[in-house]
Amino acid sequence: RVSNFSSWGPTDDGRIKPDIMGVGTDVLSTSNATNASYTALNGTSMSSPNVAGSMFLLQQLYNRLNNGKFMRSATLKGLVIHTAMDFGAVGPDYQSGWGLLHAENAAKVILNKSKSHVIRELSLNNGTIYTEKIIASGVGNIQATLSWTDPEGNVLPLIASSLNNRSPRLINDLDIKIQDSKGNFLPYTLDPENPAGLAKTGVNSLDNVEKINIPQSIPGETYTLTINHKSTLKNSQPQDFSLLLSGIG
Repeated sequence: RVSNFSSWGPTDDGRIKPDIMGVGTDVLSTSNATNASYTALNGTSMSSPNVAGSMFLLQQLYNRLNNGKFMRSATLKGLVIHTAMDFGAVGPDYQSGWGLLHAENAAKVILNKSKSHVIRELSLNNGTIYTEKIIASGVGNIQATLSWTDPEGNVLPLIASSLNNRSPRLINDLDIKIQDSKGNFLPYTLDPENPAGLAKTGVNSLDNVEKINIPQSIPGETYTLTINHKSTLKNSQPQDFSLLLSGIG
């Protein structure tokens, strides 16, 4: 469960925060009392190094398997969200984000011993659409996570109207969708005007991470995945993005 001192999101514009949860209650670690002291503490002083250290170990594993290359920051962020241990209601929420960091699950996606995972680092040109056919493997449901590092936005002026301003801050708004013969599957969305409400699926215009889960994916079924963007990409320049897929053949 979430500790009672853990802060809720969202940001003013409704982006999902926190992104990920980490164990931060009664964590045994080193103490500054003596050179050999240990103590149990609570808070972000415990959860933050837990999450940061775990994520760097994932980078180290990827680096060893990919000829010295590291993941993009958007790929690493997408990976831990893609594999997080969801708890409570299905999907993200403004209290626990995408769930609890699960380093073992993330490592299994990198290792890909089941041959059912894919990590792609791609780029989307202005005015174009990325399309890919995927086939359900039967090894779990199909999951797809889109993540990108958005260009810098505009700083709001320090005036009263800037407080709790709900206008979207995304600069390059990418969208992911998966289709089969029966219809469309869209990413999770949350409503900042109802922060305790359950996640729904629909067009996400707030977050630079979008995740789709297809319950009861049919083994052998072909699905069409598309990624496009709204409006014009900043300066009409390509936008790098990361795509993580699980449950595919």
